[in-house]
Amino acid sequence: MDDLEFRRQIMSDPKYRDNEVLEALKRSDANTKFADDILELDSLVANAMNVDVPDDLADRILFNQSSSGSNNVVKANFTKRAMATAASVAFVVGLVVGQVKWSGVFVTPAQASLQTTAMKHVIDEKPFVNKLDEKVSSQQINAKLQPFAYQFDKAFPYHVYYLNHCGFGTSNALHMVFQGEKGKVTLFITNIESKQAIDFNKDGMSGIVEPIGSSSLILVGEQGENVNKIAKQLSAMLFPMPS
Repeated sequence: MDDLEFRRQIMSDPKYRDNEVLEALKRSDANTKFADDILELDSLVANAMNVDVPDDLADRILFNQSSSGSNNVVKANFTKRAMATAASVAFVVGLVVGQVKWSGVFVTPAQASLQTTAMKHVIDEKPFVNKLDEKVSSQQINAKLQPFAYQFDKAFPYHVYYLNHCGFGTSNALHMVFQGEKGKVTLFITNIESKQAIDFNKDGMSGIVEPIGSSSLILVGEQGENVNKIAKQLSAMLFPMPS
């Protein structure tokens, strides 16, 4: 379970604990703090909703309804109670939301899917890809890029160990592994659109999702790899194929 999945689970059910959630709590102090904040929010909202009701409220309502002149009073009292309860809940939520760090939670579903899919590919295929050195040429790279209607206008500036196509979520992608500054870097180019660049650092990996027109370039490297620098360098070399 990655941090994004952990936070979604905690937000949907703050008290839920299984082995994956417990592992995520042990792995990160930030996860523990997030879970505690959400539990506090859940408790405060529950307390705000717990409005004491007089034992004889039903009798009072029935009595008041029997009096023709008191209907408006009953409705007014009920409305005041409802408004007060709603205001209490809104106030509590506002207080706690201001204390919870929501960065990384509200990521667009498309971008969350891109980074999650990319990291899963890297983890699952690392034992296989790490043994390969296909010494891929720039001509081979541009040939594989044709289905995505892009080409590099210069020779690829890194040694490429592996190049292929792969299934990527609901689409396909160019899948490349090359030598970065810290270690091997995996690149994906897919026709799934991303609205803005997003960095991610998880499970010992650094990555970035970079929009390129209506497509996306995704890089995943070892922790500390300057993927932003590489993304800017490669994006500047990548152009749509002439129609």
